[in-house]
Amino acid sequence: MSLPTPEREPTWYEAGWRWLETYVATARNVKGQRLAACRFTRYVAGSLLHISLRRLSGDHIRKFRLELEHDHHLSPYTVMHVLSDLRCFLRWAVDAGILERTPFPARVMPRIAETLARGLSEPEVAHLVRFPGRAGFVLRLLLETGLRWAESCQVTRHDVRGSLLEIAHTKSGRVRRVPLSPGLIEEIGEIDGPLNPFSPRSPGSFSRRVRRVSDITGFHVHRCRHTFAIRWLEAGGNLAVLQQILGHRDLSTTMRYARVTDDLVRREAERVAKVRKASRRMDDPR
Repeated sequence: MSLPTPEREPTWYEAGWRWLETYVATARNVKGQRLAACRFTRYVAGSLLHISLRRLSGDHIRKFRLELEHDHHLSPYTVMHVLSDLRCFLRWAVDAGILERTPFPARVMPRIAETLARGLSEPEVAHLVRFPGRAGFVLRLLLETGLRWAESCQVTRHDVRGSLLEIAHTKSGRVRRVPLSPGLIEEIGEIDGPLNPFSPRSPGSFSRRVRRVSDITGFHVHRCRHTFAIRWLEAGGNLAVLQQILGHRDLSTTMRYARVTDDLVRREAERVAKVRKASRRMDDPR
């Protein structure tokens, strides 16, 4: 009686493409699928190819992180994304019966330093909203709605529902609605085609153009989104409503914008001081 032939261990690329074609294809949007394929082929399989998949250890993964940082010179955010994809792939490999357990170790992810959202100052906003032509409208749209660049390139005037702009093609895949001012609704009504006529893949070139014309150092279109969120909260807007407008899955993401500014600290301190002073006067029997 012959013994059963042991199943051949798949290569990194064979297992990787199975992961991309099954799990990733059903769990992520088109952009997420492209990014996962790029990270896996360029970094994961490319660096770990010499190690048998079933012999992969925690130390191999720790060395892989160092390689990403020192040899590929990737930013902490990119390293985190690559390692997250590797962790996801290994968990899938366990479910698929390729591995008995995942070797992904604890405390291997890079620490990401907290960065404050960078809004634009009031003079900078005033300068940007006066930009002429279609570029000026795009800036007003971004500043007044907090839309992501790619989202602004997809919506049209036909997506306006009363005083709300309905966004169907979002990063999270969920439809959301964004409030519009009367002035912006009037402008939108005169525009045929996408509200943002520039390429979804050209936020960098648009930002460079704005920097060149406006002399606003460090301008990027995403700072318009930051500005919208910061101004919303400074005006006393509800944090949970802002989460829905911005399309964040996790409230902790929206909380980045709740970090108060120095000016808001000063104003709040002055308000509290006035309340305390008035309270002392009322308590003084004289």
